[in-house]
Order: sequence, then structure tokens, then C-alpha cells
Amino acid sequence: MNHVGEKYHDFVLTNVKEFPELQCVLKELTHVPTGAKVMHIENEDPENLFCLSFRTLPDSSNGVAHILEHTVLCGSDKYPVKDPFFSMTRRSLNTFMNALTGSDFTCYPASSQVPKDFYNLLEVYIDAVFHPLLNEVSFLQEGHRLEFTIPDDATSSLERKGVVYNEMKGALSSASARLSEEMNKALFPNLTYGCNSGGDPKDIPQLTYTELCAFHQTFYHPSRCLFFFYGNLPLEEHLDFIATHALKDVKKLEPIPQISVQPRFSDPKFLTTEYPLAPDEDKNDKTVIAFGWLTCHILKQQELLALSILEIILMDTDASLLKHAFLKSGLCKQATIAMDTEISEVPVMITLKGCNEENADALEGIMRKTLQDLIHNGIPPEQFENAIHQLEFARSEITGNHAPYGLSLFMRTALLQQHGGNPEDGLLIHSLFDQVREKHLSDPHYLTGLLQKYFLDNPHFVRIVMLPNPSLGAKELDDEYAELKKIKEELTPGQVKHILTQTRELNAFQQKQEEEDIDVLPRITLQDVPKVSRDYPITKEKLGKLQLYHHSCFTNEIIYANFVYDLPLIKEQDLPYVRLLASLLSQMGCDGRNYIENLEYIQAHTGGVGAALAFNIQAHDAHQFFPTLEIRGKALHRKADKLFSLMGEMALGIDLSDVARLKEIILKQHTSFHSAFNNHALRYAMNLASSGLDRAGRLANIWFGLDYYDFIKDLAGKIDEKLDEIVDKLQKMQGLILGLEHPDLVVTCNSEMFEHLKKQQFYSLTTIPTRSFSRWQADISVPQITSQGRVISTPVAFTAQVFPTIPYIHADAPALNVAAHLFDNLVLHALIREQGGAYGGGSSSNALGGNFTFYAYRDPNISSTLEAFQKAVDTIVLGNFDESDLEEAKLEVIQGLDAPVAPGSRGDLTYSRLREGRPPEVRQGFRDRLIALTKEEVINAVKQHIVPRLPQSTTVIFAGKELLEKENTLLPEQGKHPFDIYS
Repeated sequence: MNHVGEKYHDFVLTNVKEFPELQCVLKELTHVPTGAKVMHIENEDPENLFCLSFRTLPDSSNGVAHILEHTVLCGSDKYPVKDPFFSMTRRSLNTFMNALTGSDFTCYPASSQVPKDFYNLLEVYIDAVFHPLLNEVSFLQEGHRLEFTIPDDATSSLERKGVVYNEMKGALSSASARLSEEMNKALFPNLTYGCNSGGDPKDIPQLTYTELCAFHQTFYHPSRCLFFFYGNLPLEEHLDFIATHALKDVKKLEPIPQISVQPRFSDPKFLTTEYPLAPDEDKNDKTVIAFGWLTCHILKQQELLALSILEIILMDTDASLLKHAFLKSGLCKQATIAMDTEISEVPVMITLKGCNEENADALEGIMRKTLQDLIHNGIPPEQFENAIHQLEFARSEITGNHAPYGLSLFMRTALLQQHGGNPEDGLLIHSLFDQVREKHLSDPHYLTGLLQKYFLDNPHFVRIVMLPNPSLGAKELDDEYAELKKIKEELTPGQVKHILTQTRELNAFQQKQEEEDIDVLPRITLQDVPKVSRDYPITKEKLGKLQLYHHSCFTNEIIYANFVYDLPLIKEQDLPYVRLLASLLSQMGCDGRNYIENLEYIQAHTGGVGAALAFNIQAHDAHQFFPTLEIRGKALHRKADKLFSLMGEMALGIDLSDVARLKEIILKQHTSFHSAFNNHALRYAMNLASSGLDRAGRLANIWFGLDYYDFIKDLAGKIDEKLDEIVDKLQKMQGLILGLEHPDLVVTCNSEMFEHLKKQQFYSLTTIPTRSFSRWQADISVPQITSQGRVISTPVAFTAQVFPTIPYIHADAPALNVAAHLFDNLVLHALIREQGGAYGGGSSSNALGGNFTFYAYRDPNISSTLEAFQKAVDTIVLGNFDESDLEEAKLEVIQGLDAPVAPGSRGDLTYSRLREGRPPEVRQGFRDRLIALTKEEVINAVKQHIVPRLPQSTTVIFAGKELLEKENTLLPEQGKHPFDIYS
């Protein structure tokens, strides 16, 4: 089907557009009998993706859209098993499976590189969304319910449970999440966007089962679904499939009306609110201030692109005009901007962190004066071109390491179509930019006019001052307990009986489902699995002073490069400065440019340049590792000279003498770490628990864990008195770790580009000065880390239990990877999420790191979760699993081994594997052992490597003080010691 108006059975082609820049073709179709819409982006990518998308418009913050997203995946007519979604994750070779609740849509994406698997997943998803069982007990499990603390004892206290309920309690413990919801509520008082589509824990208990079912009936009709497809599978096969499985005998409903326009304010709003701070934290510099505006409609794509350009000009880097003014004022430590371009009318929000309440007026004044000056003086031409370049790069890059590239194209096209727009506008690159460039050149006041219209003269403006409150977390818990106490006191005997009965029914339902045969679900078997490991071949050659590595593939005219130095011998006390220096490399002045000029240079010529640290743990011995510092960059091919020259300049030395800039970065980094702490609490718990295992674990905590957090916190707290010392230390570190002999250069691009770069000697990188150095030695102390609780401002827990195991090449390593999935599938998912109400939990075998982790997050429990970890091990040791369970676990491991890699990351991935001692033959040996594993081998591996080490494991928990203290009283009943609790 290639011509508009062409028909295929009941489908008619309504739009066709080619996009050579992305090597894809967009097609839109309508199913005539139902009115259902189909969108297909044809591409040679074998990672085929589908996404079933619905417009969902909640009118309150009771979480109905989010809870429905969970509940439809709890069994359907054709697949009446407890959890088809999680069951299919281990019965397929999917590369991605998820369900997403947006502000005004809910979508169900999945992808696979195996056609049979793709259609298996599509069939399960179709039945789930259109024919869900929607059992009331599933609603109680996923949404909310009342339960006695001792489930069968009505004299015990009352508590509220539910997966989404606890997920949102955890999500809203962060200041950023609360601020975002407060801003949307203020900007959109009349529209669905003013509601929290995820659900506010205060409002979630108001949602009834009847309302949930009604919401599904309204919004999840096949004729109101957008069927999105991406990849290299034939469109006709997709159409035949949905015609049979989704659209047969379906009556046509009218489309959901488009969202009305938000009535504009006549006067701005000024609000003050609070967020919870940990009880012992200093409130100084912890206020968050935000400015928000409502701008244009999403259908005004040219205007929206112009606003995106202004966003970059104003706030993209620390050198950007408005962001620079904020940071230089000293009244805030961090400044960011966000535009939500996926909803019907686009809000813009500037967030300032590290502030104090009394400076709100001054910061608003800085913002208004800076914008007024820009309007008066005009936008510098180079700033405009830099912004255009950044947008061009972002739209050209083929992404896909964390989610399929097809999903990013869904977000760019399908959501626009659902708002009544032209989806091709989301794929245009050069033509749309050319229109805006022409508009700007013909009317120099075009962009500044938008600044005047949407920012300075816009009365639909909200300012929020969010104050830290160390007692708020405890107060909210007290309010919750008081409400539950009051509810219990007012319960009638009949209501008490109902809660007890409901609890028994849910438990019985969960137990019954554990026994159900999930073989009704389609599956992939090991026979469908490629026997050979996927590899991305890399060439190796010597060129000048460089050891050169190259992977050739299509990258859409983008060059990716890693300039790699082995780290030398470094004193333990200096190791935090290595991480700090790495973070500074792209943020300071360089090669005679001050930091503002350098940031503008990076913005003008690259898609980003920075530095990273890698461990290179050895596959044969997890205690051996050879860390590297890598200068990473990417650029359009026409900018290659600027990219490689810049990387060489950074390697030769950045300007560390600008103490004002250095102070600014350290304060900004501390503010960023502090404000995002709760979001990364599980990572901090894992790193801290692992830091007592070996030197690599200790270094990970020094560079990426609580040790580095405390290091930056200490520097920020004594910044003025320590500045000279910091500069001196960083300059010595720069001289120690950069410019060393035998650097590696890893390049990913097509062969033609690569040959051109070689002829140019990589723009002087091949002759870069180098010097000899003393090789790295892991002379790092490993402290004893005791199991402990750490207090943070959240009502839920983030738990990590870690112990050492075996290295990657050990014959039993694949068995431990399989065991981790068996623990999850057979025990942990049911006990921690379904019964315990946590948002997530499970286990992970880090074969390369030689350790094993049990974990749980956004979890209202601790003691029962620790019991679940032990029960999971006991279950496998007793052999309570069958061959189908074993095969499913193997498939999940293979999913990870065969996960697609974005083009720009392929050379770096292969290089890293070589540095780790995992060439193709070693990885193939791991795969062969995995596929051949027997049940007895898994049991023996668990007995030998997990059972004896689990009792000596280290457990670290980040949670609210009240939860830690409450759970500590329960641990002695399990024969466990209470945890020491620290700030």
C-alpha cells in the first residue's frame, strides 16, 4: 500500500510520507467499519514495536487511569491467568514490554526481533486491553484496600495497601514530583492536566471499582484505539492480525472529543507550599522556586518549534542567557527548564533549586529583566544557530539503549495525531527548521515577540515557592494513621466482617492464581533462540599514538567517539577527585576559551561531550579491575573536525583556575544530588551494601554512592574555605590522569566516514602529547559494612541485600543468573508486589561484578520482604520448580544478552567487552552453558554459592524513620537483630 486512497480489505490508506533522513516511511490508515486508526512507520530496523494507545482523560486525582493500566494486565478472557504481562516477560524474547500512563493517554508498547514472538505479545496485549477480567480483587491488589495489620485479627490496627497506592506515595516523596503536580494543578484548573493521572495517595482511596470499570468502558474501545507499528515486518500482516483479533464485529463509537482550551487567567497566581525534608536536615538553601506559563496549542507546530529554540537559547547550558543570570546571582544553585510538548497546550516551567524563600521576588526580577534585555537587544545570531543545531542533532539521532527507537517515534508522532495534528510534523527535521529559520531571518522580532507574548506579557503565569519542612513527612504519616484510626473506630460489625472477608478472598485468589496453568499463554521456546551470541564486530589498528577501534554501521551521519585513558596509580584519599574532575571536563574553560565560550562551542558543534569512568572488571576474577577515564563525544559528520579537536583539547587540560565557576559547579552538583536523592535511594543502598565486599564495590561507592554524596556535601558546606585546596588537588589530579601514553580511540560510524577521519589523522589526536605513568593498583581499603537503616524523607522503603558470589567465567555463573529469575517469578513478585503492595522487588546476579543482590523499592514493608528473600532461596533449594519454569528463566536471561543496542553505542559496547576479557568466544561459552543448564545444576549452584553466603549478607535500607522503627520491632520475631538506624 503506497498511495493515498488505496484499500486493503476494510482499511484505507489516508496518508503516506517518506523521510529519507530517518530512512523510514510513515503510513496512516483508517479501519472503515470501526473508525479505528492505524499508524505504521516502516524501517529496516528488526526491532519491531507495536503500541496500543488510548486517550484517557481523568477528572480527578484518584488514579483511575493508572490503576486501570495495572488492572487490565491482571488477566483477560482468553488468558485468565493472574498476570499475563509478567508471565509473558519470561515466555518471550521481547526487547521491551511496558504500560505507560500519561497525562491524557495510556499506551501499551512491546517490541521483539522475532516475528512469532511479536505476534504472541500483540495477541496477549489486545486481549488484555479490550477483554480484561477486571476482577474486583485485582482492583484491590493493584489499587487500594483496607486491611488489618494482622490480616485475620480485627483488634489489630488498620492499614491501607495497594501497589499503585504505595508507588505514588514513593513518587510524591520527592520535591520535584510534588512541584510538577502543583504546577499542573495551578496552570490547568479546568482541564484533565490539573489532575494527577498517576494518582494522589490522598485521593486514591476515593476510587471505586464501579468507576474503574466505567472508565475502561469509555476509553478502551477498539474504535477509539490508535494501533501503532514500527519496524521491518509487513504492514499487511499487522492489518490482518488486528482485523481478526481486535476489530472483528466491533461497533463504531464516536471518537473522544478533543480537549477544550484552558481559559486564560486575567492575573498571575502566587502560591506557597511545602515538601518533606529529612528530620535532621538543615532547611537553609533548600527552598524550591518555580515559574510556570501556559503557551501555545500543540497544533501550532512551527510556533512550538520556535519555543523549543527559545528554551535552548535561554536555559540549555550554564552559559545560556537566562540560566547564567540565575546562577551568577548566587540566589540559587541549580536552574532547569521543562516544556511538556505531548499535551494539548504546552506549559513551560523553570525550576530553581538551592534557594531561600526571601529571594523569590529577586529571582523573578532577574528572570524578567533578563528576558526584557533579550527582547530589547535581540537574539545573537550564533545563539539561534546553536539552538537549531541542537534540535537537528536530537531529531537525527537513532536512540534505543533504554527503550526501543520505535517508541521514541511513537511519542513524536502518535501523540500529535491523537491531538488532531499531522504526525509527520514530529518526524520532520530540515524542512521544519528551514521554515523557522526563514521566519526568523525575515522577521528579526519573531522569536523575541514570542518571548514578549508568552513570558513577559502572559497573565497565565504561576509562581510557586516550595518550602522544606522537616516535620511534614511525620505529619502526613500521623494524619494517615489518625484517619485510619478514625475509620476503624467507626466501623460497624458488618464492615469489620467485610474487611476480613475481603482479605481472605484476596489471599485465596492470589493462592489460587499461583496454582493456575499459564500454558494457555503463547510462548517462545529455546528452539526459537539463536544459538550464537550477537556481536558487533570491531576492527583494531595502530595509528600514530592511538590504538584505534572502529565499528561500522549506519548512524544517520553522526560520529560517536570515546577517547580512553587508563587510570594510573592513585591514592585512596584522592579518588573522589577523579569523579569530580570527570564531571568538570566539559563544564570549564578550555584551550583559551572561558567556560561560557566553551559551553557555546560544544553546543554549536557537537551533540554533547563529557567524561565517564569505567571499571573494566575482569571476567576471570571479579576482584581485578582496571579503571579508565573516557572522554566521550558525538557530532554530525560535517562537524567532525570540531569534535576531535575539542576532545584533544580537553585531554590536554581544562582551565581549573576559574574558582568562581568551580564553586558554582560544586554547589550545583550538591543541590542536584540532594533533590534527586529519593529517586536514587535504591542505587545508594546497593552501592553502600556492596562497598564492604571488595575493592571494586568500595570504588563504586566512592565514585557513585553515598561516599561521593558525602564528599560533595562536605565540599559544598566548606566551599569558601576549601576552594584553594580543591583547585590545587584538581590540578594535580589533572596532571596525573590525563595525557598518558597509549590512549585508545573508539569510533562508531560508517566506513566511508571512518576512512575520511583516518586521512585527517583524527584532527591531530594521533599526535597528541603523551607521557609514561605508573599502572593502576587497587590499593583501596575495604571497610566492614554492617546491616543498617538510613533515614530519608519517604514513607516507603528501598532495600538492598548483597553478598559475594563467583566471577563471570565460573561454570556456575549462568546458573545464578537463571536462579535470580526463578526467585522473582516463583516467589518475590507475588510476595513483595502482589501481597506486600510494593511497587517492585526482585533479585539480580551480577556475574561480572561477582555478587548477588536482593532488592525492593517503594515498599511499605521491610521484615516481610526480608522473609520473602529467604523463602525464594528455600523454594529453589527444595526443587519446587519444573522444566517450564527453568526454560522461562533462561529466556529472560537471553533477553538481556540479546537486547538491541543503539547504533552509537555498539562500538563502545564491544570495546568494553574486550577490556573486561569477554571476547565473543567467552560470551558464547556463557551462552552455551546457559542454554544447556539442568534443574539439578541450578539447585546445586544455589546451594553452593547462595545458601552459605546469604546469612552473612549486608542489608541496607533507606526509608522513613517511622517505618524503620516500626519494622525493627518485628525483626526479633524472625530471629533477626534490629537494624542500627542512621541519619
